[in-house]
Amino acid sequence: MINAAALALVALSAPAIASPDTVTPEVATANVWLEQLDAKSWNENWKGTGKLFQSNLTQEQWVKTAQAVREPLGTIISRHILGVTKTTTLPGAPDGEYGVLTYGTAFTNKASAVETVVLARDGEQWKIVGYFIR
Repeated sequence: MINAAALALVALSAPAIASPDTVTPEVATANVWLEQLDAKSWNENWKGTGKLFQSNLTQEQWVKTAQAVREPLGTIISRHILGVTKTTTLPGAPDGEYGVLTYGTAFTNKASAVETVVLARDGEQWKIVGYFIR
């Protein structure tokens, strides 16, 4: 998976920033994927990821990681999109079409979190290739 420091650098230097209120195909894909994550549908959630994600984490590894990271946070209270950045390059990833989405999220056990979802275009579809929460 792409490391968080590299991702932050990309987010700051990426050339195109879309309005957070625009529901583009990549935003819609990320929202559905996050809903699966919230519902603890870990296996289904992994199936919505792209090759770059799956080459770094097996389905079993993702299930264990997602449970360990998300369950202590508790139930989601709210989530709103903070920003959408499009780029063609990411550190450690091949050139392509990427979307980097950030969300402000509140959970029962963590009042303020920032979730980052990274997507890559795979043909006509968008696939999740990275997820970070801080």
